[in-house]
Amino acid sequence: MEPKEILKKYKHFAVLGVTQNKDKYGYKIFKRLIERGYDTYGVSPIYNEVDGISLYKSLEDIHAPIDVVVFVVNKKYAFEYIKQMTDLGIQYAWMQPGTYDDELLEHMKNVGVNVIQACILVETK
Repeated sequence: MEPKEILKKYKHFAVLGVTQNKDKYGYKIFKRLIERGYDTYGVSPIYNEVDGISLYKSLEDIHAPIDVVVFVVNKKYAFEYIKQMTDLGIQYAWMQPGTYDDELLEHMKNVGVNVIQACILVETK
C-alpha cells in the first residue's frame, strides 16, 4: 500500500521516539499527525508528556486502537517494538529514513509486519 493510501485509510497512529525537543523529528512528526486530525499516541520511555499531551512508555500501555506505528527511534530499539506490534496485532510500521536496515526490514517481513518506507512529514504536507 502506498503512503498516501495509508494516510487516507487509517486514522490511529502511534509515534515511537516522541521528544520534547521541538527541533527533533520525534516532536515534529507527533505534532504534525495531531494537527492533521489523526488519533495520535506518543511513545517515549523518557518523557511523560509533550506540550501537555500525555505519552506512553510502550505500545502495550496504549488502550486504544492503533493502525500504524511510526518509527522515529534508533533501529537497535526497533526489535522490541516490533514484538509489541505483533503481540498487539498491529500490521503497519511506518519507517522514517535512517530508522532501519536490511536486517530489520527482513525481520519485519518474516513476522508479518507491512512496512512503509517514506518520510511522513513529506507525505502529510
